[in-house]
Amino acid sequence: MQLLKGDKLLTKVQCDVLRGLAIMGIFLHNFCHWLRGGFHENEYWYYQENSDAAWNYWTAGGLDVFAPIQFFSFLGHYGVPLFLFLSGFGLVMKYERSGASRVGVFTFVGYQWLKLFRLMLLGFVLSALTYIACGNAPHPWNETLAQLGMVSNFLFVKPGSAIVPGPYWFFGLMLEVYVIYRLLVYSTSRHKQWRWLMPVLIAVVAWFVMMLCKGHSLRLEYLRYNAAVAMLPFALGVLAGRYGLPALPRWLLGVVAVVSLPLLLAMNLNFHAWLWAPVLVIAGAVAFVKCFEGMSVWCTSWFMRPLSWLGGLSSMVFVVHSIPRMPIFKYKLWSQTCLNVSDYGWIALYIVLTLVLAWLYKQYLRLIPNPRLRGNSVSFRA
Repeated sequence: MQLLKGDKLLTKVQCDVLRGLAIMGIFLHNFCHWLRGGFHENEYWYYQENSDAAWNYWTAGGLDVFAPIQFFSFLGHYGVPLFLFLSGFGLVMKYERSGASRVGVFTFVGYQWLKLFRLMLLGFVLSALTYIACGNAPHPWNETLAQLGMVSNFLFVKPGSAIVPGPYWFFGLMLEVYVIYRLLVYSTSRHKQWRWLMPVLIAVVAWFVMMLCKGHSLRLEYLRYNAAVAMLPFALGVLAGRYGLPALPRWLLGVVAVVSLPLLLAMNLNFHAWLWAPVLVIAGAVAFVKCFEGMSVWCTSWFMRPLSWLGGLSSMVFVVHSIPRMPIFKYKLWSQTCLNVSDYGWIALYIVLTLVLAWLYKQYLRLIPNPRLRGNSVSFRA
């Protein structure tokens, strides 16, 4: 069977479309799951009653006008493994192609830390100020410093209570991923007969330690705020970058894309299947995007281009999306006891404000020197 590799597997535009899908799921999830009456997801832990409630809603004829809210509330967080898959794929494309220079461990990690810090800093400050302006007490200084250093999810036994405000714990997770990549995965990239072993090994080890935590929600939560949750989708991205994926006919890609959603919901009904759900998310999303390859200009203009634009803005959306969410909930939605049709109006406002803030944040970042790798050192450029 023919294998598609590199740009033939996923072009830059297709990667941006996948990022657009991922960030759409994440930032809508982070709004919808706080609405009273929405489903509670299984992201950092696994509770059978959460999965049963979602399954009954989607299969027992109880669908209503709030189905989109319930969808993003329960499944939107699966945008995270899609980002991690693209990170693994992108690192292989950037650092493992022939002719790419070798980069030292400290240089590589320092470069990635500077990139993340540059992206995060102002968003974190604005989010913290918004949090305080909404009547909340400032977060403890040690937790704040740990977040700025991108080690909060690693240092604290209960990382879920040490990550306020916003989603900035994810930068610590990404830093862990970069360290693991450079120390363990990148080192095997030139040993062709063993290039598959380390990505498979780290994914299996991560699965094994999470499997052992069944019924221990605190231990599982800690692991899933750290690199354990990332290794499966990240390893799949590395393997796809190194070996490619099969070239499938369009009809089969369509089947994979269509069946992935109901199967994803079914996999959430069992703890052990739930641990492997990211595989299905990645397969379904990649198949969905590949379905549109070579189709009409109309599809490209009205479907792919908006998602590609959103994907290009995705990192900025991630940084700022908690800022407009906090006052909307503080002054309006916390008082609700159930879902309301007017929630869609607030979601629309949240989307507009988030996209405007993300665009402004992108303009701000253009003014900040950008770290750049040169040989085995880091420099800065505007």
